[in-house]
Parts: sequence; C-alpha cells; structure tokens
Amino acid sequence: MKVIPKQDLIIRDSFKLPFAGGEIWYEELDALSVHADIVREKFLKDMETIRKPSSPSFIVIHLDETQVDQKMAALIVCELSHVERPLIKIAFVGLGFRAKIMFRSSFKRMDHTFCYKFMSDLQKAKEWLLDA
Repeated sequence: MKVIPKQDLIIRDSFKLPFAGGEIWYEELDALSVHADIVREKFLKDMETIRKPSSPSFIVIHLDETQVDQKMAALIVCELSHVERPLIKIAFVGLGFRAKIMFRSSFKRMDHTFCYKFMSDLQKAKEWLLDA
C-alpha cells in the first residue's frame, strides 16, 4: 500500500446513491492510507447520518487503499451492529485477506441482524446489495 502524507489525502464525502430502483449509502473510506485517526473520525461522523431513519439500509463501505487493523475493524462492526433501525445488507469493498479475517473475527464477537459480504468490485457490490 502506498503511504500518502496526511496533507495530500483527498477525503471524499460519503453519499446516498440511487441505484437500480433503490438507494445505497456509499461510505467513502478508500485511499486514506495508514491514517487510522482520519478513518475513525470520518466513519464516526458518517455514522450520524447512517443512524437516521431516512438513510438507506443497504451500505457499501469502500476501504480500498486504506490500512485496516483489528481495532478499526472492531469499531466499524460495533458501530454498525448498534444501529437501532434495521440495516439489511453491507458490502465491504477493497479489503485484503488479513483485513477480511479481522472483520470476520469482529463479526463473530458481535450480534448483528444484517447480511454482509466482502467484494472486490464496486459494481458487483451495488448489484448484490439490491438483488432481490
């Protein structure tokens, strides 16, 4: 993974994405390199929107080119598992083998009501989320 200095990071806003007759929350956490503090801060800020009843119940979390450790995986899983409104499906995009293991480990320790899947392609993730 390429290490990007903090001052050169491009932090993109997360957003609602209309797709295939539905709506997906697109969580932009990609290309944040090794800066866990920025990932944590952005994710927790975005969770304020994800918790709202009007937010989509289908979520893509894009983590390509962002270093994920056990602490970050646990934070993301914990926050998503404690959303009071029902989340239906969550697609994690861009994770490496080790990061997937960390997420699976966190999911085993936490009760959750939604389906999740690890994917490498954003388009396929969007299709899986809204597949009936």
